[in-house]
Amino acid sequence: MHLNLHKTFSTPHGGGGPGSGPVACKQILEPFLPSPVLISKPDGTLGFDYDRKQSVGRVRRFTEISECSCALSPTSSRTGRMACARRTEDAVLNANYIRKGLTGTFDLPYSTPSMHEVVFSDKLQNKNGIKTMDLASV
Repeated sequence: MHLNLHKTFSTPHGGGGPGSGPVACKQILEPFLPSPVLISKPDGTLGFDYDRKQSVGRVRRFTEISECSCALSPTSSRTGRMACARRTEDAVLNANYIRKGLTGTFDLPYSTPSMHEVVFSDKLQNKNGIKTMDLASV
C-alpha cells in the first residue's frame, strides 16, 4: 500500500512528501528495494540487511508526511469508507475537469484517461520560450 495524501485528501502536492506507508512489489523487483531491508536472522531475531548490491540506495526521511497522516487518521475514522470513496471519485472528477479545461492551452502527451491527476507537457509553451520550470511550483 502506498499512500499519496494529495490524491485522496487534497493535502498539498509535495507538501506531503513522496507518499508514505509500506510499499509492496513483485519478487522480481525485490533486489532493487531501498536499503536497509528488514530480514529474519537464522536465530529468529530481526535485523537489517545493508549489503544489497542492486539496491537503489537509502531513502531519506521526510517527517512532514507523518503530520499529514496523523491529522487525517481521525478524519478517515470519523467519515468512514464511503466518504473516502467519494474523495477518491472527486479526485478523478477534478483531474478530468482540469484536463478538459486546459487541453489545447497545454500539450497533453497521452490519450489514456486521467485518473487522480493530469500531467501536461510544456511543448506548446516552448514555442514562446517558456520552459517547464517557469511554470512549475517549487
